[in-house]
Amino acid sequence: MNTINYRNITLARESRGMTQAGLSKEVKGLTQGNLSRIEKGLLSISDSLLAEISKVLDYPLCFFYKESQASSNGSLFYRKRVSMSQKQLSILEAKVDILNMVIDELMESVDVPELNIPHCDVSGSNTPSVIAFKLREYLGIQRGPLERIVNVLERNGVIVIFLDIDNDKFDGVTKFTKKSQPVIFVNANMPNDRKRFTIGHELGHLVMHLRVPFDDVEDQEKEKQANEFSAEFNLPFVECKRSLFNIRYGDLGNLKMYWKMSKAAILHRAREIGSLSDNSYKYYMMTLSKTGQRKEETEKVDIDQPVLLKKMIDAHLHDLDYSEEELSNLVGLSVADFQNLCTMSDRKNYRLKILL
Repeated sequence: MNTINYRNITLARESRGMTQAGLSKEVKGLTQGNLSRIEKGLLSISDSLLAEISKVLDYPLCFFYKESQASSNGSLFYRKRVSMSQKQLSILEAKVDILNMVIDELMESVDVPELNIPHCDVSGSNTPSVIAFKLREYLGIQRGPLERIVNVLERNGVIVIFLDIDNDKFDGVTKFTKKSQPVIFVNANMPNDRKRFTIGHELGHLVMHLRVPFDDVEDQEKEKQANEFSAEFNLPFVECKRSLFNIRYGDLGNLKMYWKMSKAAILHRAREIGSLSDNSYKYYMMTLSKTGQRKEETEKVDIDQPVLLKKMIDAHLHDLDYSEEELSNLVGLSVADFQNLCTMSDRKNYRLKILL
């Protein structure tokens, strides 16, 4: 006989942005005190009460019997995390955990590329920049701009998901599923150049930090290391030393379209590698601010879209002949949420809309 996973009541509630008080008001005969005990596994729940909670939260009953991701290995790193409220973090983490539950369920029947991203420790001369340089070589990435950054990760065993979330305080997060599948979640509403840097940043965490059980490196230092990694991965020193030599403000538009990185990132990199003086850097950055381009730059760059999760879903629907209803039940989502999961807003702007 299946046993209720009380953790999933919390996940379902938080994914909908509901407090315990809010849910208890919506469910007849449920008090906040009892709900608190139920979610902690201190109080059993009747079938009828679970059915009411299932209805209010719009999750099928099978969801509450599934194994959750609460104890999965891996760590979460949020850039700008300190500026997100606890409620926002709870909602985000619940959605990430639920998506990882979906991924693990799909992986029961569909294979994904084996993880081919090595772990490298930061030590001595093995700096984040050196590690990023070595990884580009290891993965066979040609010199110059990285045209298909998402494809590089997905064909080497990392699932990338663009989350349609309306919160500019969230850039990206990496987490392993319970079955040890690494997933990088990226805010779909960021400019594509910022997505590229974020993906490089999260890849840096995956390479340098996430597979170390214990370390004494402060989170702030890890964030700094991930930024350094992403700068080298997206804007390699050797090529940029030539490309950004004696950079002028008027060059920024063409350089952005070539490197597919933001003007601010290019200026930072130019100063970092000695191609731009501190005074010129400050002046150019002030000019970006005066023209409103610190908030939104004029030129827009492309980014390739995630396809691995969509292929996993398509394999179930078309190769394994699951119906939408069957697959919804398998992954523990309502049909409406499953359809949102499958939705592409358009082929050039694929993003997951699940629960968001």
